Amino acid sequence: MIRKINATIEDFEDEKVLIKIGALTLEAYPSFNVIRYLKKGDKYEFFASLEMNEWNTSLYIFKDKIERDVFESLKKVSKIGPRIASKILRKTDAKEFIEMINAQDTTLLSNLPGIGRKTAERLISELSNSFNAYSAGGNTQSYGNKNVKEAIEALEALGFQRHEIMKVIGQLDLEEQKTEEIIKECLTRL
Repeated sequence: MIRKINATIEDFEDEKVLIKIGALTLEAYPSFNVIRYLKKGDKYEFFASLEMNEWNTSLYIFKDKIERDVFESLKKVSKIGPRIASKILRKTDAKEFIEMINAQDTTLLSNLPGIGRKTAERLISELSNSFNAYSAGGNTQSYGNKNVKEAIEALEALGFQRHEIMKVIGQLDLEEQKTEEIIKECLTRL
């Protein structure tokens, strides 16, 4: 089993990235943070998962262990395979996904590719205790707050990207703040 790969990014394509390892150039499915933080020519030690079946062999690469762990947990959920797990982790940060699961937010989960309301409920049901180790130290308590959820939705409606919003929210002390106050505070920083 492949766990890590030292490679150089050669090029980004639609849903894939080309990585060079010595004389080989491989096609891989990148995560949200690989797309967001790395660029063409960067050398990096990727966390990886190689998926093989009778029809296909696919390589999935991640910027950190949390992303790979979330991918491994996601693909075990019934009716979610590695392809859908990869699409989810290309659309959202792994930590944001963990926060959605811990907050039991079916609305935000339903907005992810390949996920409807019933699948969102299944994800919450099957993964509810899977990420306790990652949520212990983070700012996840604020995400479960109804006012924070409403502020996130309002900021997205204004055209801001979720990863930008979550980055700002992670820096704020949001205890006991009203939705309007959270939006105002975020707008000053976005």
